[in-house]
Amino acid sequence: METLRNEFLSKTQDVVINETTVSFTDASGQHLTIEKNPEKTVNLYASFTTLWYEAGGSVIGCIGGSSSTELYQEYIGRDITQDDGMTVVATSSSGKKWDVESIIALRPDLIICSTAMSGYSTIESPANAAGIPLIAVEYNDFSDYLKWFKVFCNLTGHEELWDTVALKALDEVVNVLINCPTQNTPSVFSMFSGSESLQANTSSTVIGGMINAMNAKNIVDSWGDTSGAERLDINLETVYAADPDIIVIQCHAGAEAAQEQVETLYGDNPVWNSLRAVKEGRVYYLEKTLFHNKPNSRFAEAYSRLEAILYPDQLQ
Repeated sequence: METLRNEFLSKTQDVVINETTVSFTDASGQHLTIEKNPEKTVNLYASFTTLWYEAGGSVIGCIGGSSSTELYQEYIGRDITQDDGMTVVATSSSGKKWDVESIIALRPDLIICSTAMSGYSTIESPANAAGIPLIAVEYNDFSDYLKWFKVFCNLTGHEELWDTVALKALDEVVNVLINCPTQNTPSVFSMFSGSESLQANTSSTVIGGMINAMNAKNIVDSWGDTSGAERLDINLETVYAADPDIIVIQCHAGAEAAQEQVETLYGDNPVWNSLRAVKEGRVYYLEKTLFHNKPNSRFAEAYSRLEAILYPDQLQ
């Protein structure tokens, strides 16, 4: 148990807390020292905004749009785009669609962004030119969550949340994982239902990593050289050769849309319909809130949902 806890906490060792500052290496590779208690923060990625609020912060500028507001309501409890004094700086997390001048014009004390969707590359130079501290975040697994929660809760001045929220979540996750069997574990094919295509999740994705952590076998990891790749194109003949026990599908736009996509692409495909998991009804559509969005302190809930799929017999 202690070994598992230490593995999850390994990335937090980079975070150094001083009386007035927090120092760490961000996702751009920059070693940063950021002043605590910024008064005006702009957060340019909805999932990281929910984490900032969970860590006791608030923002003056955020991303809007239907998917972001849905996320705010789910994790913060309200649509923060309607808060007094809030500026919706864009309706997309894609940096290519931002009006950078309007973001800089807010004169924030801190900007938080993602390395994904051209976010960091879009805002880096303007923020540096304006002398605004910028944090690039990459968040792919539970250990990343713990690192960024430690950074955020100390920046917001709510360091007490490290014990009551983050370490509580750590205990809950470890308790789920130590109960997972180590023998006779299932083989799993993990798919990602995106806006335009279906792809296979490697263990470099959140879902793939969770499958491995629960001692199941992700069949995609045997598809040649997958190092560094998050997702791969699907060859159904290769899937058929492995004949996985279980298929799980990560849903970008919700379970209903994912089911429709799978039915359209594979409904009449004899190879798909010959898969044992399909014939025996062990195809599972994972809820978007826990398995596509960042679950934050609800990681244990996500692991528990996956446990019920991978090891239903031990939960009866």
